[in-house]
Amino acid sequence: MLSASPRRWLSWDYSVTDPEGAEVARVAIGSWSEKGTVILAEGEYRVYRQGLTGPFVLEGVDGSTAASAVKPSALQRKFAVLFGGREYALEPASALSREFGLFDGDRRVGAVVPASWLGRRARAEFDGDVPPLLQTFVLWLTLLLWKRSSDSSVAAG
Repeated sequence: MLSASPRRWLSWDYSVTDPEGAEVARVAIGSWSEKGTVILAEGEYRVYRQGLTGPFVLEGVDGSTAASAVKPSALQRKFAVLFGGREYALEPASALSREFGLFDGDRRVGAVVPASWLGRRARAEFDGDVPPLLQTFVLWLTLLLWKRSSDSSVAAG
């Protein structure tokens, strides 16, 4: 299981730790844009969106596309994630839930859940065959959806 905690009070920069508390990754979402980074031991990956409605792209250390995520509908909080020649689905557990599951076909292979009812900390658990890069990209996408929700509730209030 992974734990993700904000690095600073109001930022969307996260430290990702393993069960022993060792940092294994960092993920960051831009404050004013939907760009960001995923940092693992092998290097820094850039995340950006192609155009206004295009896919989110995880750019590898060498500049190649390591993964991408497409929203099938602007009205749904759901992504089709392409990684390693496979397509996964990232979707909420229910209409109002902040919990997201990662599915390989009909099989749930991971989940990102809030660590508490309030707050921005998260827990992520994945099957052993889900690569760390895919795990952190899915975490980044989930945190992006949480940020969107937070931003819209602040704007509405």
